[in-house]
Amino acid sequence: MTEVILFTQETCGACATQRQKNDSIGDEFPEVEFHEIDIQIDLETAEEYGVRKTPTTLVYANGEQTAEFISIVDRNDLESAIERATQQSSGLVQRLVDVVRK
Repeated sequence: MTEVILFTQETCGACATQRQKNDSIGDEFPEVEFHEIDIQIDLETAEEYGVRKTPTTLVYANGEQTAEFISIVDRNDLESAIERATQQSSGLVQRLVDVVRK
């Protein structure tokens, strides 16, 4: 499974810009889970992930972090990171299937 987590805060202008860049990206990657966490509301989760600045975007494949972007990330760079994570997720699933079949 591939996940993208965007850490933001209400008073962050760069976060608003990042939200705009991310707009409709979920339509391009329907198999990916997208989450947004406001660090002012959920500071505990931000601390758990080690996030200290916003916006921060984290990309995960099967629970393993595969990319981290601090500040505004270009949409093409984020899409590339998502594609790599999705390929990594798919590769793990295929390896598990191969192991089970043996």
